[in-house]
Amino acid sequence: MHSPWYTLRPYPEYPLFEFLRDAASKHPSRPALLTPDGEQWTFGAVEEGARRVAGSLMTAGVRRGDRVLFMAPNSPAYATAIYGAMMAGAIVVPVNPLFKPDEVRRALSDTEPAAAFASAEAAASLLDSLRHEAPSLHGVHVLDTLWADLEGLRSAEPVELEARNDIAALPFSSGTTGVPKGVMLTHFNLVANVRQTLATGMTPAYSPLLNYMPFFHVYGFASVMGMAFAMGVPQVIIPRFDPELVVRLAAQHGVQTLYAPPPALRALVAARRGGAPAVPSLRVIITGAAPTPPDLAQSAEEAFGVPVCQPYGLSEATAATNMNLLSRNKPGTVGPPLPDTEEKIVDPDSGAELETGSAGEVWVRGPQVMRGYWRRPDATAECLTPDGWLRTGDLGKFDDDGYLQIVDRLKDMIRYKGHQVAPFELEAILLEHPAVADACVIRKDDVEAGEIPKACVVLRPGAQATGDELRAFVAARVNPMSHVREVEFIDAIPRNPSGKILRRELVERERAKPSPA
Repeated sequence: MHSPWYTLRPYPEYPLFEFLRDAASKHPSRPALLTPDGEQWTFGAVEEGARRVAGSLMTAGVRRGDRVLFMAPNSPAYATAIYGAMMAGAIVVPVNPLFKPDEVRRALSDTEPAAAFASAEAAASLLDSLRHEAPSLHGVHVLDTLWADLEGLRSAEPVELEARNDIAALPFSSGTTGVPKGVMLTHFNLVANVRQTLATGMTPAYSPLLNYMPFFHVYGFASVMGMAFAMGVPQVIIPRFDPELVVRLAAQHGVQTLYAPPPALRALVAARRGGAPAVPSLRVIITGAAPTPPDLAQSAEEAFGVPVCQPYGLSEATAATNMNLLSRNKPGTVGPPLPDTEEKIVDPDSGAELETGSAGEVWVRGPQVMRGYWRRPDATAECLTPDGWLRTGDLGKFDDDGYLQIVDRLKDMIRYKGHQVAPFELEAILLEHPAVADACVIRKDDVEAGEIPKACVVLRPGAQATGDELRAFVAARVNPMSHVREVEFIDAIPRNPSGKILRRELVERERAKPSPA
């Protein structure tokens, strides 16, 4: 399948920070970064701050290709420093500020950063205590005092880079099915994907953006921030997601496009129903980062009075590969491929290309596809073909209009007596039950069937349901081979910050249980 949008080739070969530099040259006095309480920094101030960060890092010995680790909640200082590190020619490594010590050790060991930026709250001391395990780490900069620390520092000219070859960022893959891996995204990848996304028209010029997506996720620091800098529009930086605050700020700033991964979207719907103000300026809600259940999309459309569009993407393809059209939004799909993006559906076993309407593994090729995994040639070879196709690991199918429907993760498919069962399909049905707040279906080893689908279910507060009732609810809606065979009620479904279910944690928990006598 090819994109319905016009080609954008040739793509410019300049580094990601050129978006900021261009905006600063055109609109130096226009607000660029704002806080919820009204503090603001202009494009000119942010660009100058980034240049001073670059100068500070270069003075400290950071060179082109060195890694700089970031570990903090979102803030204007974080945004400024991450672009400054790229101006110094460094590769930014954004990690979750809630990482546990073992996870921080793994990130330090994998990337061997020359410097780090962290919040004063906890991450700075944590990084400092682990510094002896990363001899390459020469300094930990505290983001809370960045603006004061920049006073008197020299402003540096950005390092000359080769956009196609120089790596800009190493975000870590979601880790839903295994240990996270560093995804090598070049400046060319990032610039191309921002341009591809803007070409869909889903994010109009002149509309401020709210950025509460964590900067350690490519969605936050590359997609939303990159688009705001490219368009020269303000973005309100929100350190931690607060649904009532997000709705209020969207109304206050006249936001037209609201980005909301499914967990955030559910909370925003609850806030709106609980009395949060209407957002008259809002034109569309874009989800993403994880599958959006149909009932949630419908609830959001009713609560906000605008369409909800589901895109598709993955870190290995920078961020986005597919987007629904506002004028032709098809619920249940993730839309057609973005400009200059090719896609095909392949039989996972034989590698043969399948026809329209047949489900198989989604393969993607385009300017946004990563260079590979950091120091993992084996994993890179498994994921990228010699001719540039990215094996996504997702099962999907195209309709006659070229709209892609994601069926499930290939590694998550359950083989019940040789029949493939898609957990996502069963989860979507369970979420239609009025008593169910959240659900995850996992594989459970079984002597007779090989594997059976087991549902882990979270009930709504005050609601009641039995396992037999839920199994019957699903059985009435699927073929006999796809029935849920077992139900367990739990307190919460583990998810990563972007909302993807950490299915492996529940699988490991199930396998750790003692065998029945």
